[in-house]
Amino acid sequence: MPNLSIPLSQTKIIVPKRRDEILTRARLLELLNKLLDKRLILISAPAGYGKTSLLIDYANHAEMPLCWLSLDALDQDPQRFVAYLIAAIAHVFPKFGRQSTAALSNITSLEDDIERLIVTLVNEIYERVSEHFILVLDDYQFVNDTPAIRDFVNRFAQLVGENCHLILSSRKVVSLPDAILMIARDQVGGLGPLELAFEAEEIQALFEQNYHQHISAVTAEELVQQTEGWITGLQLSNPSMAKGISDRLRAARAAGVELFDYLSQEVLDQQPPEMRAFLLRTSLLDEFDADLCEAVLSPLTPDQPNDWKQMIASVRLNNLFVLPVGPNGKWLRYHHLFQDFLNVRIREEHPELVEPILLRLAQVHEQNGDLEKSYHAYQQLADINALADLVERAGTTLLYNDRLITLSNWLDYLPEELIRTRPVLLSLRGAVAVVKGKVQSGLSLLDQAEAAFQSTGDVT
Repeated sequence: MPNLSIPLSQTKIIVPKRRDEILTRARLLELLNKLLDKRLILISAPAGYGKTSLLIDYANHAEMPLCWLSLDALDQDPQRFVAYLIAAIAHVFPKFGRQSTAALSNITSLEDDIERLIVTLVNEIYERVSEHFILVLDDYQFVNDTPAIRDFVNRFAQLVGENCHLILSSRKVVSLPDAILMIARDQVGGLGPLELAFEAEEIQALFEQNYHQHISAVTAEELVQQTEGWITGLQLSNPSMAKGISDRLRAARAAGVELFDYLSQEVLDQQPPEMRAFLLRTSLLDEFDADLCEAVLSPLTPDQPNDWKQMIASVRLNNLFVLPVGPNGKWLRYHHLFQDFLNVRIREEHPELVEPILLRLAQVHEQNGDLEKSYHAYQQLADINALADLVERAGTTLLYNDRLITLSNWLDYLPEELIRTRPVLLSLRGAVAVVKGKVQSGLSLLDQAEAAFQSTGDVT
């Protein structure tokens, strides 16, 4: 894999481990195979329709190499996004990535240098990857509305060779500027909620496989009508819900019970106090393993013995909406819907815990050198001064590691009046401007920073 200055998490570029409860859906696997003659495949459906599970299962059946990238909110940083895209391909094709990484390190603005970067990337794929392969970008909704990334993916999809089959999986309809043109050229295929919805036979197979329960064709059809084939509506609780599920779902709907209320009554409130506390606290960590739990959560509860490995094993055993990620599935993340629910509940029930956990999380990530994750945690705290402190501490490192786009975006996020009160931030903004070729404005900012340093007596 190429040497990238951006810290890369292996959990994002390895296909998540296939869980035993995933049902192999032959009709969808066959449909995906038929769509592989297209340049671009779009899979769009709301949360809980089994998009990721389908792609994980497909990865285990695919007859050609498959590169994987799980996206998250941090990937809205264009430089980080492209770095992970390169790493995802390089993970499967180790000879790939050196030229593209060098090109990424040398750009000052993705908007200005997009064509040069894409041409380098496409040419290196052509030179280094001779066989057909699949490139999956999962949870694409996180970057769908970022203009620089949207333009990059739009152009990449049109220029990359025919041996690359790009799959974008998203909760939202994917918006690419030239999608209509590509559709007219018969270069795009897709799956939506109608195709992803579970059919009666699949529901029967699901209950047989996971719950060892036989349900009749009539009951299965009824469940199709009640849930509209939405798989999460069939798996809101533990296997005991299989018995009488039809009545329970009907009663919940009739009573006007919302999804979060149902998750509360049938999942969270059924857990022992220790597990309940664990679920709420770890929902703020995004991805976690026992070591991260120890580093972040243990200092906040020093008087309580915590066996994090045992808690994680229990979460896995009880199938509490977790997805194994990374090598050997060592790390976990919650299903996005369940994490959203837990985030709401911890803020309602224990608002006093949110800030200490996020603050400790930000500190641990910074200590580990993962500046983006630290930045994201500080953003969630909504503490603009803490965020500015991080930018001051990390700014020089970002500059030295060719992270100009990231630093520029971080500075742009801060209020202008705050930057003008902080000489370090002024000097960083000036340095960014100079490197981008805006020498006059950059030197002016550096002069302002020097004057501010002198007025405070800090001439270092």
